[in-house]
Amino acid sequence: MPNTATRVVGSGFTTFNYRGKPIAFMDEVRDSGQRAIGGGGGGAAWEAIYSLDKNRAVEIATSRVLSTGTLTMSIRELWHEDVWQQLAGLENVRGVITDVFAALARDPSSVTCQMLIKPPGSTVWRGKTYHNCVITEIPDDETVTLGALTVAKMVAVTYTHKTYMTQAGR
Repeated sequence: MPNTATRVVGSGFTTFNYRGKPIAFMDEVRDSGQRAIGGGGGGAAWEAIYSLDKNRAVEIATSRVLSTGTLTMSIRELWHEDVWQQLAGLENVRGVITDVFAALARDPSSVTCQMLIKPPGSTVWRGKTYHNCVITEIPDDETVTLGALTVAKMVAVTYTHKTYMTQAGR
C-alpha cells in the first residue's frame, strides 16, 4: 500500500478490543465523545458572568465535569450465539439485556475497551482506553430481508472517561 497522510481504517490499521480481546465480526464502532456538563441538570457547560455596572460579560465560567460517553458497535450476528456472546466474559450469557446486566453485576472487575491506531511502517502507535465500560443497550429488534446477506446488531457501551496513549509499534 502506498504511504498516505490520511488515516486508513480496516486491514488491521485500527483495532478495537473489549476486555483486551478483539471482537471478531465487528464492522463499526462509533464514539459519541464526552461533553462538558453544567447548569445543575446537564445544562450548558459555561455561563457568562455579568456585573450590574458593565455593558458586557466580565468573564466566562466553565465546567470541569464531563458527561459519560457511549460506544456504539455494529457486530455481525453468528448462527449459534447471541451477538453479545462475542464479547469477552459474556460467552455463556443467554437471554435478554437484563441477563447481560446481571452477568456484568456479578463480575467485580472493571471493563475497559481500547482502540489502537497503527500507521503503516510507523514505530509508534497511538490509541484510547475507555474506562468503566458497561453494556447499556442491546436492541432486540430484528430486520430480516432478502437483500441482506448477514445480520448486523448494535451494542451500546457507556464509559466514564477515556485516556489517550502511545506505545511502541510491533
